[in-house]
Amino acid sequence: MIIAIVQARLTSSRLPKKVFLKYNGITVLEHIYSRLNQSKHLDKIVFAVPSNKNNLTLRNFLKKKNIPFIVGPEINVLKRFYKICNIINPKIVIRVTSDCPLIDFKLMDSMIEKFLNKKSFDFLSNSITRTYPDGLDIEIFKKKVLINTYKKAKKNFDKEHVTPYMIRNFKCFEYKNKIDLSYKRWTLDTQEDHKRIKKIFNKFKKKQFFSWKEILSHGF
Repeated sequence: MIIAIVQARLTSSRLPKKVFLKYNGITVLEHIYSRLNQSKHLDKIVFAVPSNKNNLTLRNFLKKKNIPFIVGPEINVLKRFYKICNIINPKIVIRVTSDCPLIDFKLMDSMIEKFLNKKSFDFLSNSITRTYPDGLDIEIFKKKVLINTYKKAKKNFDKEHVTPYMIRNFKCFEYKNKIDLSYKRWTLDTQEDHKRIKKIFNKFKKKQFFSWKEILSHGF
């Protein structure tokens, strides 16, 4: 089984409640979920959300929209991932963050195919050395790597960010674009990011599942 785990919360310091921002009348949460749902390889999509009262509105929203989620500690995101994997028992995990409303399912599927074709791969990422626009971040790893990381990672930084321990301690492979486009910012972290992403969605108003290459072709 291949699952995508999307980590989400409401307490972002720079842009609180950004997951509820709307583009063409659809929230960031729903955009991410629907875009990932276009994948031909994913078996399940689960949101990993904090269990505390500060994120109750988020949990209620996901429940109302019938979007799968599992709760866990807010700061120890690694434990959230570990809990989900114990419940669902996937073979392969894909980590996505909720500041990526433009996540590209075709790019993700290409990475999954690369990962499946290389049996030696334990971890594959397109963001260790950035060559894609910021906001298309995809990390793929085996469940056994996550379990090993959960048992051995001791630093708070590693627990909060899930994959740094993996990158330091496992043989990680990089999925790079032929041209370095890392200077482009399509992530959602500030009001400026919000304005930029809004312009992108407005450009594709009649088309919901546009690709990152189409965004690029329009000069963003």
